Amino acid sequence: LTGRAVPVSWLTQPEAEAAIARLHGSRLAPKRALAGAVIGLALSSLYAYPGPEWERIGYPGPLGPAPATPRPLQPLELDGDERLSCDVVVVGSGAGGGCAAAVLAAAGLDVVVLEKGGYHAECDFHHLEHQALRDLYLYGAYLSTADLGCQILAGSTLGGGTVVNYTTSLRAPEPVLRQWARLSGVADLASDAFQECYDTVSERLGVTRDQAAAGRRDVLLEEGLKALGWHVDGMPRNVRGCAQDEGCGYCGFGCRLGAKQSSLRTYLADAAAAGARIVVQADARRVAIDDGRAVGVEALAGGHRLTVHARAVVVAGGAIETPALLLRSGLGGRVGRDLHLHPGSAVWGLFDDDVRMWEGTLQARFSAQLRERDDFHGPIFETVPVHPGLGSAAIPWLSAADHRRRMEDFARLSLCAVLPRDRSCGRVTIGRRGAPRVRYRLTRDDQARILEGQIAAARVLEAAGATEIHSGHRRPLSYRPGAGAHERWAEAMRIEGVDTSKVAYFSFHQMSSCRMGVDPGSSAVGPDNQSHEVAGLYVMDASVFPSASGVNPMLTIYALAYRGARRLAERLA
Repeated sequence: LTGRAVPVSWLTQPEAEAAIARLHGSRLAPKRALAGAVIGLALSSLYAYPGPEWERIGYPGPLGPAPATPRPLQPLELDGDERLSCDVVVVGSGAGGGCAAAVLAAAGLDVVVLEKGGYHAECDFHHLEHQALRDLYLYGAYLSTADLGCQILAGSTLGGGTVVNYTTSLRAPEPVLRQWARLSGVADLASDAFQECYDTVSERLGVTRDQAAAGRRDVLLEEGLKALGWHVDGMPRNVRGCAQDEGCGYCGFGCRLGAKQSSLRTYLADAAAAGARIVVQADARRVAIDDGRAVGVEALAGGHRLTVHARAVVVAGGAIETPALLLRSGLGGRVGRDLHLHPGSAVWGLFDDDVRMWEGTLQARFSAQLRERDDFHGPIFETVPVHPGLGSAAIPWLSAADHRRRMEDFARLSLCAVLPRDRSCGRVTIGRRGAPRVRYRLTRDDQARILEGQIAAARVLEAAGATEIHSGHRRPLSYRPGAGAHERWAEAMRIEGVDTSKVAYFSFHQMSSCRMGVDPGSSAVGPDNQSHEVAGLYVMDASVFPSASGVNPMLTIYALAYRGARRLAERLA
């Protein structure tokens, strides 16, 4: 691939750079994807760590040390192989698992919660990007689709994704819920009763629009949208006592103030207070099944074998790990199929003054201007805090010198993220050792929606005052605003296209890989979240979404878990 039959490490720096540049500009998509992955690894290795590059680009790094706040929960410590017995074992501790554990424990049931990640609380949130990605994210944030076209970001710590997500608490639009009800045959998904589930979890999580101080990137998004006369609204967020200062932009690495009302601070605390036992660093390897019924879970915890016997098993490991566990346990059918990734891309704008897009409230504004297109499959516009480790990998690379020059402008960049409700369906399978593999390819239909969303996003940034705009392509398409410039750029975009070998995509929201429905031929779990194949086995996370939600899924996960756990509690009682 490099033109010489020697290891790349033997090449000189100019030779290695030239080899990567050839791959990067190849006509073959797999070569371009390989180059993109290597470049991303190299850049994140440079910019996610403290050093002279931070000073050069104006990035301050962590804003002081982590607070000396005691950890409130006391997970079980295992010093050898262990057997536990309970009424319900819950695999996963995020929005789905945490809520389910709390509801079940409050009903008087004996609950054990297994979390694959470790336990990190306020005193552990050092806000160093490289360590946070390693400690708090699934597979250190290096998980990707099989074609390397979309990087997958998911939480893997006690509290799951709710510890690292951006507090966005949007309900699935009612037209989407009606579509879900028709698609799945589960009529109550579009009912007032389900809205009451939303109400209940929203109250426990403190969902509000009143605690958000828009950082400069959100202000620019709002200014651009208003200048165009487009929809813009404040973001509902699950926070209490948010300081609303520049430190909020670091909360993707954990909220030091405890203002983010994650599962860790709400439902897991409730579950523990009601007697639930928690085991961290517990990698569930298999659901134990006897005569067609789930009877427990086998896990590895800190190098020890952990066996949990239970009357029922709730799996809530997320839309990647949940199907992997079920496949390792011998299930089939629709398990792992129908995966949606809510693929995110962005258009970038360069401004005259500093934006410092790593600062400010995590997400304070959003726009649903295009959401209703194509039967509610149009994209929404959001911003996110961007730090240089992941951010450098999203900045186009043409050469080492060119990228260094672009990173000098990092503090003056802002973005408009484009998130469509994808119709594209992927699949989770497992390798020989049981690790998940994710296959996903954007349909032409979704590519067309993303393309038009990016063209519209450029208009937003231009209206906000950007002096230069470039696409999210790995080889950038850029323009400076002026007469006819946007139209010429849009035409170039349509010619180039936005497939995953050309554009950097990120998935923050995985869903639908064990979807709910009345028909076992088209779904993995029934209306009560129970597996069609195995009695006593329940799924309560984003896996059960009948299709993509089109909005950040956290609140819907909580609502579905609350609904499912109440029904399970009544059955077991």
